[in-house]
Amino acid sequence: MKNLSFILATLCLIFISCSNDRADDNNSKENDIKQLEKMYQEIVTLSKVNSETCTDSKEWDFTAIGSKACGGPENFIIYSKKINTADFLAKVKAYTDARAAFNVKWNIFSTCDIILPPAGVGCVDGKPVFMHNVAF
Repeated sequence: MKNLSFILATLCLIFISCSNDRADDNNSKENDIKQLEKMYQEIVTLSKVNSETCTDSKEWDFTAIGSKACGGPENFIIYSKKINTADFLAKVKAYTDARAAFNVKWNIFSTCDIILPPAGVGCVDGKPVFMHNVAF
């Protein structure tokens, strides 16, 4: 009888610790997501895309950002050439690398479609926007 009680107590502890591990994993995944969102928002702020008026498209550029689980960038981001572009691009690379690591760590899946880069940047109503080649 003592052995049966010991075995039941041991099994209960194992189940409890396993369920706590899953909860910790979910919290860790949520923390990773929050960290990625924080990095992304910092990049958007540094880009000046939402805070600087676009009057000359030559003062703007774009770069790929993020990493799809299937490969390739998640998107493109416009940035002002007036900022410290080396620092900005280093932060974009750090975010992209962190996103790729997140995808591997959490076994993330994504679509395998290829996002084509924009043709350039233009100014519309004082805001920088992507310009796309349209061929039909």
